[in-house]
Amino acid sequence: MTNVEIRLLLPAHADDRGEIIDLLNTQEPLGHIGMITFTENAVRANHYHKKSMQYDYVVSGRLELITKGVDEPMTATKRHILEPGDLAIIPINVIHAYRALQPTVIIDMTTRSREGGGYENDTFRVEPIL
Repeated sequence: MTNVEIRLLLPAHADDRGEIIDLLNTQEPLGHIGMITFTENAVRANHYHKKSMQYDYVVSGRLELITKGVDEPMTATKRHILEPGDLAIIPINVIHAYRALQPTVIIDMTTRSREGGGYENDTFRVEPIL
């Protein structure tokens, strides 16, 4: 079963100066934090990770996220629509693919470094699910 969790992140604090939004509170160490941009209709991912958890926070735009467990049939795919303020928590062994429904910016955080071969060593591409 895919246990992808989608959370709408609300401000932890707000006053006349602005807001503080906690993007992530986890005991897992983070190895990578990056920003990914999408042009409208761009498709990314169609892969999974065996060792790295992935957290994606939508800054702007709108995305379709399709997920399924690596051992699940195609009929088990789940569709999520992500909008600004949403955080997608993608566990290991969950195939994921994104399609931008409009130009989009996300903050991507993973528990393993993507430096050097870190990304390619833990990225397993699959036949497109999106």
